[in-house]
Amino acid sequence: MTGVWRALTADELTGGDNFDAAAFGAFAPNLLQRLLISVGQKTILKRGVFRGGYATFIMSLSNGPLDIFFRDCAYRIWGEHNLIEYGLLLNPDYNHADLDFLIEDAAEDANFVDMGSNIGLYSQPMAYASPKGKTISIDANPLMAMRLKFNAHASGLNNLDMVSTAVSDIDGCGSLVIRKNDVAIVAVDESKNEGIPIRTLASILDEKSIKTIHGLKIDIEGHEDKALVPFLMNAPKEQLPQRIVIEHPTADTDYPGCTKAFEQLNYQLVGRSRNNSFYKLS
Repeated sequence: MTGVWRALTADELTGGDNFDAAAFGAFAPNLLQRLLISVGQKTILKRGVFRGGYATFIMSLSNGPLDIFFRDCAYRIWGEHNLIEYGLLLNPDYNHADLDFLIEDAAEDANFVDMGSNIGLYSQPMAYASPKGKTISIDANPLMAMRLKFNAHASGLNNLDMVSTAVSDIDGCGSLVIRKNDVAIVAVDESKNEGIPIRTLASILDEKSIKTIHGLKIDIEGHEDKALVPFLMNAPKEQLPQRIVIEHPTADTDYPGCTKAFEQLNYQLVGRSRNNSFYKLS
């Protein structure tokens, strides 16, 4: 982890104002918000440098969250400092190359794993693409787990299974820290026990009876080597993910442990987006 991190507040772990009781659609954008969203989606305002401020302005024009659709899936947008929400609201092609790569050639019964799922940017489209398979969504922040469960229910995705835990090379407990006050940038701290469960990926998949994985996405803020490498190096061949999307720490390099494991297991680097690298099992 790089940069300045701090402990999460109670609201960041449990939510402040609770609007979850209202059914999806109760916070549909009003006419002015719909107009501004449309303008943003068609102009430079959807880009990263403008997106946060413009999305915050749109959110300020009503009381409470916004209920929107992205890739045919339902999302309740909360208007907090969450870069993922800004992208979902304003960019119809947000991370489209990453998602298209993961679900390409997936059968209806394909299984997916999303490590660091947040509110479901990846989890929901993956579950939607393979309704007869399982998508295992994993996030250490209990608030994100609660919100993803709400979104999945609103989307009718009964095949999405949320697991609220951090992932590492051993089972245990830890705490959570946040960077840039952004609830999308949350990491586990294994040095301090504050009741956040930590599990191995192998134990989670065994519990969920996942024997094959079509696509796996991982973005867990520098914990990738500890969480993914032990699983890859010890998993049965048939359980190895066919496709992996992994956050890269710098533009042209990946985490060293994962890079070594990918080489040993014959994963091929087939592309990179702004934030992620794409690997395919050869």
